[in-house]
Amino acid sequence: MKHFRPDLLPSLLSMVGLLLLWKAVSLFFLPTFLPSPFELLIRIWSIFSNPSAYPIIGKTLERVLAGLILSMLIGAAIGLIMGLRRAVGSFLDSWIMVLLTFPSISWAFLSVLWFGISEIAPIFTVVLIVFPYVTMNVWEGTKAMDKELTDMAAVFRANRLLLLRKVLIPQLMPYLFSSLRISFALAWKIALVSEAFGAGRGVGKELMYWFQGTRADMMLAWGASFMVLMVLFDAVILRPWENRVFSWRQITAA
Repeated sequence: MKHFRPDLLPSLLSMVGLLLLWKAVSLFFLPTFLPSPFELLIRIWSIFSNPSAYPIIGKTLERVLAGLILSMLIGAAIGLIMGLRRAVGSFLDSWIMVLLTFPSISWAFLSVLWFGISEIAPIFTVVLIVFPYVTMNVWEGTKAMDKELTDMAAVFRANRLLLLRKVLIPQLMPYLFSSLRISFALAWKIALVSEAFGAGRGVGKELMYWFQGTRADMMLAWGASFMVLMVLFDAVILRPWENRVFSWRQITAA
């Protein structure tokens, strides 16, 4: 009991209460419509114990990462240009807002119409929906940059590449990592929706297959399985990477 944290007690109680409520409600429905927590765990285990599930999950993860990388590159570049060139920012501001407010499901349908059932459609959908968020975040970051550092680099006649690597990007790192975490959370959800309509194989396609078979339990199992993998990816890769980049903050605080 030495390491017990009282502040965690409300969270644990709420979690237990939610599981008990879920179990109680599931008693009124068939397991294929609303499985209990234990039954859902069994179905999740059946997915991970099946070797044929891993190529499906791997294909979706590949699309998520491809869309995420492209979104970060395109969004960061446009956001930086908008911040450094006021005229460009004024011109693209309205267009970025149009992309932000355009219905996401419409891009999924349009991607299928334009590219058919292909590898491009899900990635294209992810990029079109995610990169405007990155652009807006990086653009806001450029407004918060220290202008004196940029002026000093100009005085010392630093070339553009050196200015980008040593002055601009370091100041934008908090905004880039914030964009990365948000974009990752968006990308995998969008990828699943897009795969349901525009891919021949993937977790989203599995969700559509079980939906057509009216198997809500397997839909929940596939969705929860991929969600767990995405949470682990964030906890094992993205969060440690961010902590390592900003380790100097802990040193400064100490």
